[in-house]
Amino acid sequence: MNWMEDQHFDPVLPDFEIRGSRILLRPPKVQDEGEWIDLRSRNKEYLTPFEPAWSRDALSPAFFQRRIIRQRRDWAQDRAYSFLIFRHAASADEKPKMIGGMNINNVCRGAAQFGSLGYWLDEWHQGQGYMRAALRMIIYFSYNELKLHRLNASVLPDNDKSQNLLLRVGFEEEGFAKSYIEINNLWQDHILYGLVLRDFMESEQQI
Repeated sequence: MNWMEDQHFDPVLPDFEIRGSRILLRPPKVQDEGEWIDLRSRNKEYLTPFEPAWSRDALSPAFFQRRIIRQRRDWAQDRAYSFLIFRHAASADEKPKMIGGMNINNVCRGAAQFGSLGYWLDEWHQGQGYMRAALRMIIYFSYNELKLHRLNASVLPDNDKSQNLLLRVGFEEEGFAKSYIEINNLWQDHILYGLVLRDFMESEQQI
């Protein structure tokens, strides 16, 4: 189906999960709308300094639906892969709790074979190892399923928490980019990190 010619396609992403011992990752679903809006609303003040400027309707159902449609298009065209992060339910009577998101953006094929990471986590779940677990799961997915050669990430110079996360997982600092990405309405410098996925997998086998 050519989505460019069909404005009425069903905005559904692949239905699968990447399960870990504490969390699961899966593509967004239309029914995630309410929980996603609530979570982002609660974290707006916390996340704003680290993200591109939020549009006026960034917490509206219409925005979420447009986002789902774009994510389905990007997935189908092998351009980007979006996941939501859920903490496992504490009991059989509960459902998994959404706590953040992670994207593999700007996938480049040909001789490059890389993608760029973006991620965010609920402020209340910081410092508990959830993002480190999610990042490791995405690395395995990128290597085994997407067959990427490397992952890139960029971090604001004063974001020590994110820099330490990348280093702990195995990323290496590779450079500095001046006025690199527009964050919160300002073009801001970023520190660049990279991970060669084969090196990561080989180091895992030695543990």
